[in-house]
Amino acid sequence: MALVHVVGGGPAGSIAAISALRSGHEAVLSEEHPEAGLPRNCSGLFSKDGLATLSPFIDYRKHVVNPIRGARINFAGTDFIVRRKAPVAFVCDRAGMDKELAAKAEAEGAKIRYGERVRATFHSKNIIGADGPLSSVARHFGFPPMTRHAATLQAQIKYKAEDPHMIEMFLSGERFPGFFGWVIPHDETTAEFGVGVELPNRPAAAWNHLLRMKRITVPPNPKGFVIPLKPRSRTSMRKSGFNVLLAGDAAGQVKSTTGGGVIFGGNCAALAGRHAQSPARYEFEWRTRFGPDLVMHRAIHRFISSRSDAALSSFGRRIKKLNIDSYLSDHGHMDRPTKMLRPQLLAHMLKNIAGIA
Repeated sequence: MALVHVVGGGPAGSIAAISALRSGHEAVLSEEHPEAGLPRNCSGLFSKDGLATLSPFIDYRKHVVNPIRGARINFAGTDFIVRRKAPVAFVCDRAGMDKELAAKAEAEGAKIRYGERVRATFHSKNIIGADGPLSSVARHFGFPPMTRHAATLQAQIKYKAEDPHMIEMFLSGERFPGFFGWVIPHDETTAEFGVGVELPNRPAAAWNHLLRMKRITVPPNPKGFVIPLKPRSRTSMRKSGFNVLLAGDAAGQVKSTTGGGVIFGGNCAALAGRHAQSPARYEFEWRTRFGPDLVMHRAIHRFISSRSDAALSSFGRRIKKLNIDSYLSDHGHMDRPTKMLRPQLLAHMLKNIAGIA
């Protein structure tokens, strides 16, 4: 039995601690804030399939705020709609989920030290850094830096959506360079508004454009966050007698298409807890299991972010002409794009090209 020191009490940190405990280790978790769920983050949209992969750690159903059945994606003026009859995703109470995961880690035996900021002193030789994109663990041990980030602004706003179970996404290299704008309904009268731009662009102009576009006349006070868009080239090492593993945003295990990190980060954190004494095995396993999908998300992100608005609008029209929206409505997967690369996609495109679909 080994002692594992987890730094960071977000979802990845709590899952890493639970996984370490279930693997026969002891776990101490350091969280710099006075309680779990801080700072309060508006974002809480997760795919149904992705949430199911975290079922060994949390029952998400008690935290559901709003079921989501599809998305209206605007390609620089061209609307592309993906819709299902049954929910494909859920807006959840992120703070509530964070608190439940931390409570579960504590109930299973983790010693949680709230208000403890870790810089260079650790409780164990086995360390899991789950302390976000500005990870102090990564800096202390000299991990290679992450090179691409998005700066975001987001806030909950009084807003009556046309369909409260559809999200809206806005792609535009001119308005939202390197990322996108979004509206995620929480109920019939409230929605999360957000924008992101790839650094070194600044998000303020994108934020003002989204408010004008949606005719929001009372400007809210948004919160800003930084999201990694590419994993570190290395996320584990043995150094000076320490086994050090990074998980979640600290490792950059984030979908670069949307910035979502809880599903991939949580699954990788479970591997980190299991392999806390084997950095090489952790590195190999998470990259083998989740690397291909993260690579595909980066490829999609690069394709979209490198197009002009005219090219984006044209692309939107072309994929609509091929009825890709109907294919994605039936076979789309928010987290694992590799699951969509199946013979049905080729058959669907050939039929539409031939005009027989």
